[in-house]
Amino acid sequence: MLVLATLSSEQISTQLFQTHLKFLENQRFYDYIDQVKKTSVLLDNLQYSLSYTCDAQDITELEKISYYSPQIASIQLITNSGLKCSDHRDIDALYAHPLQIIELDPQIILIANKKNNKSIVQYKKHILGGNVIVDIAQQPVNPLLAGLPKNSWIQIIEGNNVALFTGNRKGSPNEIFSKDITASDVNHIVKPILSMSLNNKAWLKYYATPEAIKTYRNIIKPYLLFLLALFSSALIYLCYRRYHSTSIIKFLIENAIKQNHLVPYYQAIVDADKQQICGYEVLIRWETKKGKVILPDEFIPQCEENGAITPLTFQLVNTVAKDIRKLEMLHHGKPLPFYFSINLSASVLQDPELVQITREALQHYKIAAHNIAFELTERSPIKDIELAGKICQQLNDMGIQIKLDDVGNGYCDFLALQKLQATTIKIDKIFIDELDCNNKNTIVSSLVAFADKAEVEVVAEGVETTEQANCLLAMGIHYHQGYLYSKPQPFSLICQEFTTDE
Repeated sequence: MLVLATLSSEQISTQLFQTHLKFLENQRFYDYIDQVKKTSVLLDNLQYSLSYTCDAQDITELEKISYYSPQIASIQLITNSGLKCSDHRDIDALYAHPLQIIELDPQIILIANKKNNKSIVQYKKHILGGNVIVDIAQQPVNPLLAGLPKNSWIQIIEGNNVALFTGNRKGSPNEIFSKDITASDVNHIVKPILSMSLNNKAWLKYYATPEAIKTYRNIIKPYLLFLLALFSSALIYLCYRRYHSTSIIKFLIENAIKQNHLVPYYQAIVDADKQQICGYEVLIRWETKKGKVILPDEFIPQCEENGAITPLTFQLVNTVAKDIRKLEMLHHGKPLPFYFSINLSASVLQDPELVQITREALQHYKIAAHNIAFELTERSPIKDIELAGKICQQLNDMGIQIKLDDVGNGYCDFLALQKLQATTIKIDKIFIDELDCNNKNTIVSSLVAFADKAEVEVVAEGVETTEQANCLLAMGIHYHQGYLYSKPQPFSLICQEFTTDE
């Protein structure tokens, strides 16, 4: 968009021209300073080769250093006794008279040349027998300006009530530069396109005609079009990679669903007062053919993005119902006294087919509705809260409870608690990690107070230490889940524990 705007907008083109010009002029300024530093080192050595009599030998030394040093345009010596000599016979003929001088510091000044179309950088250094004055060689013309039409721009350096011009001010196609005007004339007619401070002692100003900006736009047009093509190609490539990657991931996940490689693990939810299991959270794992177990954080977000989360969840409902039936058979066919809580993403909760899939699973495996619960995760917002509320009502009518997972750390708010008729809130592990029993004004305390008022249960996730458990019990939170009690386990281990308990 920036490229297209630059091609079509004169204002943006002008701003880009300004930025480009300022960058190049800054570079030129520091190049001059660098040349002055190199010259200073040369003069330190030269001072020991001079006799300070301005004889033939001194002139030869001056001519030699001028010839072999490309940064020196001319050089002259003024001895302490008042003698003058240089590498030129008539060096004063280089300057305009009367002299127009802008001082940048005690050693560096700017002087207009004879035509006042160039400003000469002059460096003065005191050495053993007098002073050496060096005119620094002109830096190459700013390449940006070199490509513009003749007389379409003016450079003015102002300071100490002196204005030095660069460029011919006559014969310009634009009337603001059509005559031999002064700096004050230009300032009254048009504002400078660029103003730059030089060593805080002078101002470098540039004025340009509309033709200059138009030409600049035409000069950079091929480069801008190239950038546009480059960025467009990069964008197309990234979109292709993203689409290709998403397609591959979706294919792999769908294939894993078909081959039953996405299997449930179960983590106990404990009544810490009674030290009894009251439920399990169902946590999906991807078991590859090579035996590697992939955790949900590595694939669930992609499933939610590409739509595979819905068939995955529907399959999980049937798998969990089947596992519940197996446990009931181990329990001599008696209904289980605890529930299995399956995570739901917002998109699945808003799918009316969820109710039918759940009802069919309950009927097929002949299990009680209270053995299954749904936990709404907060990775993405609920777009249609009214539809989600109706589906939750249908699930509640069947006897299935709705729980809100990771409350306080996602998109769900307390309005969702009411709309979705949730019976339980789960406090995210991040708040349990920061639990401080000595400080009662915690987020956890606030959530407990809200739960009491709303008459809902509270489950604390991520309980890992006895100190956390005792603190939670003191705050009135009796239902705990975490490594202190049990890690997520495959169904085979749940069966072993169940048989042992029997």
